[in-house]
Amino acid sequence: MTPPLLLVDDLASAAPGSVVELPAAEVRHAASALRIGDGEQVLVSDGRGARASCTAVVHGSSFTLVVDRLDTVPRPPVQFTVVQALAKGEHGELAVDLMTQAGVDRIIPWSAQRSIAQWKGERAQKSLDKWRSAARSAAKQSRRAWIPEVDAVASTPAVASALQGCTASFVLHEQATVSLAEVPLPVSGTIALVVGPEGGIAADELAAFEACGATAVSIGDGVLRASLAGTVAVSVLSTRLRWAEQPAAGMGG
Repeated sequence: MTPPLLLVDDLASAAPGSVVELPAAEVRHAASALRIGDGEQVLVSDGRGARASCTAVVHGSSFTLVVDRLDTVPRPPVQFTVVQALAKGEHGELAVDLMTQAGVDRIIPWSAQRSIAQWKGERAQKSLDKWRSAARSAAKQSRRAWIPEVDAVASTPAVASALQGCTASFVLHEQATVSLAEVPLPVSGTIALVVGPEGGIAADELAAFEACGATAVSIGDGVLRASLAGTVAVSVLSTRLRWAEQPAAGMGG
């Protein structure tokens, strides 16, 4: 079984034989939820690629982690960015959780025309904090040394601008005739995926993204919920570029 992963703000001072200082919340999580015992192996990461393999030392209520080995997990050669339309209720947080487990590297919350939820005023920061917390929790669950970045909410023009800076970009659309499983992919750089709200992407939004070089693609015969579509799409990309022994043939980097 893969050792559990705990998160710290910084691992710069860690060295073999040293003790990792955990935030209080992580100590409580390790003791009460994970029930880590004396001598068990634990992974610790700063969420930015640094990772330490540690041994737990538990005596009564005392809990410490001693570093056995340090390593750095490099970013994959292709980064995945998902533009996720705001969704009502907890659907947005669910989308972030699942996409993080599937391998997303950056998430841009998008205030689409047909998004029922709107992030304004104090609600905007609270909602953003929930998305970031969901990414952090899912990164721990999936033992990721990199926590996905979650940007502030973006408008359609801001999304279009972000797509222009990507190596390739795709819009998930139920009427698309091209499959994400078959389009040529770059072997380095950034791939962006746009996921619309439950009501779908408006025609002028799709036109704006296509004007920036995005291609409309499908990910199956049915119509998936907005909370699941991004995860399926990231899984398709991960299968083609990360999980297979050899990346699928595609465009140059």
